Amino acid sequence: MYVWAIGILAAGQSSTMTGTYTGQFVMEGFLNLKWKRWQRVLLTRTIAIMPTVMIAIFSGISDMTTLNDLLNVLMSLQLPFALLPILTFTSSSHVMGDFSNGKIMKAITVALATVVIVINMYFVVTYLQELPEHWAIYLAIAVAVCAYLLFVVYLALFCLAVMGVDAITRIPKVGGMFNTTAGLVLYDLQQSSAE
Repeated sequence: MYVWAIGILAAGQSSTMTGTYTGQFVMEGFLNLKWKRWQRVLLTRTIAIMPTVMIAIFSGISDMTTLNDLLNVLMSLQLPFALLPILTFTSSSHVMGDFSNGKIMKAITVALATVVIVINMYFVVTYLQELPEHWAIYLAIAVAVCAYLLFVVYLALFCLAVMGVDAITRIPKVGGMFNTTAGLVLYDLQQSSAE
């Protein structure tokens, strides 16, 4: 039980530091600050952490919990946009060469990615069911969900096409979008021009 608690504490500290450092470096770049280091750190970290502090001061713990739930849902929605391209690139022999994923690794990673994405989508649906019931909210959610699912399905099908599932390129009217040759030729041209 203590190992679990230490792991959760370490994960929380890691994500907090990552977010704070990211905010600091982004703000330093955008503001083009030429101050002393301690002044830059103070300003940028204050800007990065101030929204959370303000909610904690002026609201109750329930608002912090709601904000935390919303942030978890947003991260769950963003996960396929990181996971699927990584699987696509690591499975492409044109990109990775001899280090591309083998058939067993492709099967394992696709299975794990599917499980993780399905679990995250379950939690997103659970969160959306708690929203107020109004037709405008449902309409906005429906439009956003349709656009989101279309793009995630496109990423998944392109990933499978790169992995060698030829049936995807033979789908009527849309199979041409998953022709990986054009993308790989572009990649090869970029590599040869870089050399």
